Amino acid sequence: MLVILAATNASAGPWIKSPGHAYLKAGYSRFRADSFVQPDGTEIEGTEYIGNTSHLYGEVGLLDGVQGVLNVPFVGSRNLVDDVSYINRWAGDLSIGLEAGTELGSTPVSLQLLGKVPLYDNNDLSDYGSAASLFPAIGDGQVDWTALGAIGHGWAVGRARGWVAGEVGYRYRSEWWLGDSSAPERELVNGIPWSAQLGWSPQLKARDLGWVFASLGGINNPVTDDLTKQYLQASVGAGIQIIEHLYAEVGYSDLIWTRTAAPGGGISLGLSLNN
Repeated sequence: MLVILAATNASAGPWIKSPGHAYLKAGYSRFRADSFVQPDGTEIEGTEYIGNTSHLYGEVGLLDGVQGVLNVPFVGSRNLVDDVSYINRWAGDLSIGLEAGTELGSTPVSLQLLGKVPLYDNNDLSDYGSAASLFPAIGDGQVDWTALGAIGHGWAVGRARGWVAGEVGYRYRSEWWLGDSSAPERELVNGIPWSAQLGWSPQLKARDLGWVFASLGGINNPVTDDLTKQYLQASVGAGIQIIEHLYAEVGYSDLIWTRTAAPGGGISLGLSLNN
């Protein structure tokens, strides 16, 4: 995606759902930036960008040690240029994949294989002629695949309980332009996605209250170019138990550093079922 959204959640990591169990979330995120970078690397300066994304996310246990992962977003985005709004609304980049995990002693590890499939066509903006470049593209329009290894561990200090987790992988950026029927002649470079997370699971009289977490992550490309985004993002968030297995989630993310991506920050809200 062109814009990094505040969609981090505390359920990501090496913990695999058993068959019949799932983490399901209906979420919303809002991202704001003072510029916007189009898929061809062109930066629209002097604009206020607002991206509102609704999404359905799920981790569902399929077999012992194997779960399915799915994220379906709908993006409503706007560039405000010289008091004129250029609005683009459509389904975003579908993410779908499998994750397999096991335990090394008491330490869970997993490997996730994830595909990104655009559900839009950036070429539709060409209908607006010379103004097309002022509309925010939904995404970069190409298909890519990611392999991500994760490791985690629970910790305890007195009565406090929590976890630490880390992920690192490899993202292959294809030139299969399923989301741009103009088939642009651009070559994107592959990258290394990664994240590190520290979490706390507060309790009151042995009652689960939810979770709190802080994380740092991003993507770095071994080869730097002027088209493929890189970023470093810091996030904090919490899940508050409403009733057993049902949680209200809130979070904030900020892009500390970017290259070929719009710097900014955003909030996220969600309602999740975790059993």
